[in-house]
Amino acid sequence: MTTHPLRGRPALLALAAALLAAPTAAAATPPEHPHGTFSQPATTAPVGPRPSPPADTARYVERFEQQLSESGYVSQSGTEEVFDLNRRYCEGVVFSGLWPNPQSPYIVTGMPEVPGQAPNTNPPATWRLRQDEAVVLIGTTPPPEAYFSFDLTHLKGSLATGPVLWTSVGDPINNKTVRTQGPTPYDRPFALVVTGNGRTRAEVNKMLEASGLRGATNNLTIPPALYRLGLDRGSDEFLLATRTLLPETGFEKALDAYRASPPIKAFRVRPQSGSGNERKPVYAPDPLPVPPLRVSGTGATELDLNPALQLLRRRIIEAHPGYDVHEEIVERGFEESNVGLQAKLFTDPPVTGVAALSNDADDPITRNFSLPDGSFAVAYGANHVATGQATYSSVSLYADRKASVSLAAQNNRLLQGSAQDFIPDQPKADKLYAWTFSRAGDAGPTGRHVTALPPTGTDFCAQYGTDRPVDMSTLRLVARAYMQPETATRPALSSLLLDRLLVFTPKKK
Repeated sequence: MTTHPLRGRPALLALAAALLAAPTAAAATPPEHPHGTFSQPATTAPVGPRPSPPADTARYVERFEQQLSESGYVSQSGTEEVFDLNRRYCEGVVFSGLWPNPQSPYIVTGMPEVPGQAPNTNPPATWRLRQDEAVVLIGTTPPPEAYFSFDLTHLKGSLATGPVLWTSVGDPINNKTVRTQGPTPYDRPFALVVTGNGRTRAEVNKMLEASGLRGATNNLTIPPALYRLGLDRGSDEFLLATRTLLPETGFEKALDAYRASPPIKAFRVRPQSGSGNERKPVYAPDPLPVPPLRVSGTGATELDLNPALQLLRRRIIEAHPGYDVHEEIVERGFEESNVGLQAKLFTDPPVTGVAALSNDADDPITRNFSLPDGSFAVAYGANHVATGQATYSSVSLYADRKASVSLAAQNNRLLQGSAQDFIPDQPKADKLYAWTFSRAGDAGPTGRHVTALPPTGTDFCAQYGTDRPVDMSTLRLVARAYMQPETATRPALSSLLLDRLLVFTPKKK
């Protein structure tokens, strides 16, 4: 913890937390949980030093630190880490993989605890926030890609034991809405402020403006009307994550480097307490209102594609006469966050509850189904990017009713053109897709639109050096559709043709 001396302090407050490559010398007293849920596991090699933020970011950080010093603030540094839910499940760290998107690993911001506060449940990933604190990120946005976002969520419950209530706190900031220092959302300096206090927000924004980030500061609100700020056991806990996916051609290595060492600096700051009690707020409550939500949908739909979709279904079935076929129902998977928060809809796989980090059309999902060796499944539907309903879409398969770990996934770029395998005579084939996930080997479908799945007897966790059981025969499909271009938020579920799944098993002789 670093204390900056009081110097005729103006009314400035900031608690800042950001994605940080490694704790700095200004780090706080070690938290009570040195090996918390999201900490680097002891079974892996320690993470070495990471480079400092780029020079164009470093100067903003230096100026902001000077603002803190002149205003008399206590600061603590955060950490960042890519959180691989598959790995953490196999290592026994989390109770479930919770259907992660393997193409969009979460970069999770870790926060130290304030001295004397109630211990956090999932340190350092989830953190409590004093009502007059703020979290601030200063850094560089990701390289050009289909989608990135900064997601603020509320998490109630233990990720080690479950179940969890995990809700989005308002709309994320994404590559359509982010404010940066420059004409593009990519590879540009930015700042992000998270708080529930109006006075805090105004003061921190002034500090960032004085640091040279005017016009590049973004705000996320924790509304006290919905969430309980504070550092006691009854206060809510929050999680901040960055999502990055599908780099533009030529930027694959740049995105890998960004994930490995995010060029973002983290602070947790608060006005210095005259009493020495860091748990007690210095500023009076100034609650920010619940911000308006971006409206999903434009009124345009994919529903006119239904006849072509039905033809695609028939052609897929006709192409495999040696197999019995049944269709798995795909339905709305998760409740919306604000509804789920009020209804207290906990997620406990196979129960889906409410999804915080989906940011899409409620993740349509199948029920769990069996896919034995010698069989295959064909996912088909509308390519939501080709129809203009999304910026990114994908279909993913998950293994085990409880573990819900990701097994395979295909995104809209790879899905493009796959329906031509079955309906080459249809003018709307380019708006649809058909992708096969197979355990039938050479006896089943082959080709560039087929993903070979591991056999049911595969030890999934062996790849992570553990033997935690995963039932590879029980699968589940999740479909995703991120960010409609016109609305900068998820498409309306009612505007989409739901993705479908056909399961083929060999006919008995």
